[in-house]
Amino acid sequence: MTVDSIKLITSYIAGASLAWLVLAVVAGAFGLGWVGNAGAGIAAALLLALAPGFVLRLAAAGRGGLGLAVLLVAKLLRFLQYVPVAGLVARAFAAAWERLFQAIGLLEPQQQQRATADVGEDAAAMSRLAASFDPEPYIDLRKGIFLGLDETRKPIYVPQGLCSKNHWQILGESGVGKSSLAGVLLSQLAMAGETVIVFDPKSDANLPGVLARMTGGAGVPMKVIDLRMTAPPQLNPLAGCRQDQVEELLQVGLELGKTGHAGADFYRGEDREKVEALANYFQAGASSLPALLQAAQGDEAIVGATNLFRELRQLCRLPAFNTAKEFDLSGFIANAGLLYVIGSTVDLKVQAAQRLLLQRVMQIIEERQDRSRPIATFLDELKFLLSPAALRAASTIRDRNCHLIFAHQSQGDLHDCPGLDANAVIGAVWGNSSIRIVYKTTDAKTCKELELLSGKERAWSETTSKTKELLGPQEGGWRESERYRFPAHIFAHLPKPLGQEASVGIVFGVGPAFFLSTRWLASGPAPQPEAVEPYVGADGKPVATSAAELI
Repeated sequence: MTVDSIKLITSYIAGASLAWLVLAVVAGAFGLGWVGNAGAGIAAALLLALAPGFVLRLAAAGRGGLGLAVLLVAKLLRFLQYVPVAGLVARAFAAAWERLFQAIGLLEPQQQQRATADVGEDAAAMSRLAASFDPEPYIDLRKGIFLGLDETRKPIYVPQGLCSKNHWQILGESGVGKSSLAGVLLSQLAMAGETVIVFDPKSDANLPGVLARMTGGAGVPMKVIDLRMTAPPQLNPLAGCRQDQVEELLQVGLELGKTGHAGADFYRGEDREKVEALANYFQAGASSLPALLQAAQGDEAIVGATNLFRELRQLCRLPAFNTAKEFDLSGFIANAGLLYVIGSTVDLKVQAAQRLLLQRVMQIIEERQDRSRPIATFLDELKFLLSPAALRAASTIRDRNCHLIFAHQSQGDLHDCPGLDANAVIGAVWGNSSIRIVYKTTDAKTCKELELLSGKERAWSETTSKTKELLGPQEGGWRESERYRFPAHIFAHLPKPLGQEASVGIVFGVGPAFFLSTRWLASGPAPQPEAVEPYVGADGKPVATSAAELI
């Protein structure tokens, strides 16, 4: 046999070995037993033995060629692990060669995210994200609006323009940290020059003090309006209104919107006619709620509508509204400042007042001429604030350079807004919120909806076998698959902060969903409402506002 014949045969064997190597690697990727391990190893051995020059030229051909050369050696060493004589040496080098091959980018590492979800592992990983930190040193408006830290403890900033051009939704059960995020977010928006309006039905213990301390240092004025029964007279919500606007406010405060139920709507229709008559008294000079009540007391038709008059009397005698003194609400909203409204989740009279005042704010925003200044309106415990008129305004107010920040506990809250169609509420809140930050929630429907919203990503399914083949136990492999980026159980197991721990949530709408850790800013003294002169009627007597008379 000539030398040329030997070279020709060798080249044929080397080519066949290279083809075998490729097929063996593919077989191994699909978990086809010893064909993958032994086949790749034998093919690599033949190539290295019969065509070392080819392997060396391959390694010198650049990054891709070096990767293939390393693959040959790695597969040979992996095969030799199962040969007793060579096993001791091969095992020492096999893992190192594969790590090198992974480093040059031609082999997927086996530490991929698994396609299956493990509740215990996920809960343990999330608990580590609750490590405490101080958010204040991260606040730097030159970088954007600081939200919190991601899972690598990197600070997350979003452009102010992204904040002001989108409605936000903050979701999570009570005590998970919604208000702590609101304090960080709203204080920065106010310091950046936006008008910030807060409706706080639950009377948060920390948020007013946080906002006062942060905005006070930046010279941002803050006005507190306390609608609770223990508060003093503070403002006349009808100041600056037209007759039609007063009629709308009374319909909102007295809950006279259409419900879709024929019986209830029949009587509400009659009550709306009485409200139209009340608006006429406003036009005639009764320019405050106490004055309207005094005028209504002389109208037999209104007094005869027993339920309407009772509700009207309770609303008009609310202490916070018991004044004719005008506070320039329109002027305050037009300039950079922070308006903080404290309400109630329990007292029905206060709930009527907070709905009325929210509608007045919506009217002002709707009709302002200069819309250059963004307005951020934070609506906490949403179901205690919405009315049909506010819901209609919420769907169009973005065009008035106002962005809403909704906060509530679960999607179920959107079904629990009195007098409102649940689908309309879901469409206005869930459908219009481009940025969503979610904390712990155990509502199954909400969790499933969020899982779908998170989208899917590439993951790896591990295949293993305990059977023994000719060359030893199977190693298994990884098969490419997919999983939801955040499975439903993630939202139910987000850690709830204890003591100084951070709150852990998930952000949607700023790129792919990601973890976010947030914490309270330090609080200062809570500001108090400014008392004004109470209303005095034409007879020189004040309107009584005692709790006993409001029953």
